[in-house]
Amino acid sequence: MNKNEAYYYSCRKSVPVKLKFRISLLKYFLQRNKYPLFVIKSSQGGVLNTNKIQKKLHICKFVRHNNKIYFSLTVPHWPSKAFDNMVANGGLNISAAGTHLKIQIDNAILAITSRCNYKCRHCYEHFNLSDTDAVPVSVWKKVISDLQQTGVSIITLSGGEPMLRFDELLEMLSSSDRSLSDFHIHTSGYGVTPDKAAALKKAGLQAAGIGLDDVSTERHDAFRGFDGAYEQAVKAIRYFREAGVFTYVNTCVTKELIRSGDLYSYLRLLKELNVGLARWLEPRPCGAYLDGDESAFLDEEESKILTGLYFKLNTSAEYKDHPLIIYEAWSEAPENMGCMMAGLSIIHIDSRGNVEPCVFVPITFGNIMEENFSDIFKRMRASVPSPLHTKCPSVQLNQKIRKMKETGISLPVPFYKMEEDFISLVHEAE
Repeated sequence: MNKNEAYYYSCRKSVPVKLKFRISLLKYFLQRNKYPLFVIKSSQGGVLNTNKIQKKLHICKFVRHNNKIYFSLTVPHWPSKAFDNMVANGGLNISAAGTHLKIQIDNAILAITSRCNYKCRHCYEHFNLSDTDAVPVSVWKKVISDLQQTGVSIITLSGGEPMLRFDELLEMLSSSDRSLSDFHIHTSGYGVTPDKAAALKKAGLQAAGIGLDDVSTERHDAFRGFDGAYEQAVKAIRYFREAGVFTYVNTCVTKELIRSGDLYSYLRLLKELNVGLARWLEPRPCGAYLDGDESAFLDEEESKILTGLYFKLNTSAEYKDHPLIIYEAWSEAPENMGCMMAGLSIIHIDSRGNVEPCVFVPITFGNIMEENFSDIFKRMRASVPSPLHTKCPSVQLNQKIRKMKETGISLPVPFYKMEEDFISLVHEAE
């Protein structure tokens, strides 16, 4: 077994690993002083209820890479000290999000640079892109430390294009505590070489998410606004794999891909590239899409096609040798987990230091260049006390944000200007 290849476990093949994992939970139960928030009861949102949620969300597959198991993009690789730390902070108590039984943030996405050579149609940093970086590496290192003190499973270094800040990227990785969190990078693939991939691995990078939005070279390059983007992405996947970094793809699933009839060719490509998983994102009215034509957003029938394929890929024996699929628009739908923004699961800090509830919601609760992250985070958490079982907030708040932008208010919009709208969302979700 090549440790740098991804191996998919589902159906009967997954049984021995599942059994081993369940037996491993005994140490958390027996060492309650070290793992005070390890909970079993479903009524308290414990692991029994988490198991039910996984089944409901059709997450019936997991991936082995380098003798470690990857269950999703919200928990560290297992077994690891970072996974143990997550359990101690209640990270397995998914449905207890917003309560004292889950203090762990699942994924903090840090846009460490505003520089990028691409012009992606969906870029959520669209209004921040610049030739200079606003936040020095010393501040990012402080924020990473603050996040880890709060409790965070995965810290994702994004941008812009983080490879354009390569030396400082290495500094952030090598100076951080990898026993507390896994570190990921989100990149278009631009500038990745075998040597740079190996250096990132040595510095502590656990996983790399590469933007790959289509099986068609022409459509992908057009969507990314850069000739050669497809080739850069495919090469980056191979270089990271060769360096021993767990790889996955971030795909903004467009109408063009769905209507082209190439979805199954796209799936074959993922299999050939041997990525661990694919994270499907739907176009949302933010960033470069904020003022865009609403026809770019998936309609009900297109989302239905995608959902049906998601079920097949994660549960059917026919696709047991294909990557695990993460489809957040469905898993966080009102009838499922609900929106988990604002640190319930995810949090975003943009390239100018603004702390935002989600990459799709350009509303700032404060700036890390002006305040301590912990103070900003308390303010944010108070605004969204529990998961929002309602239509995606980025869609609901879009018109108000657009109007504010048209009146001259710069993005992201300060929270105090949107507070009433947030309160309405919370009440609607109750």
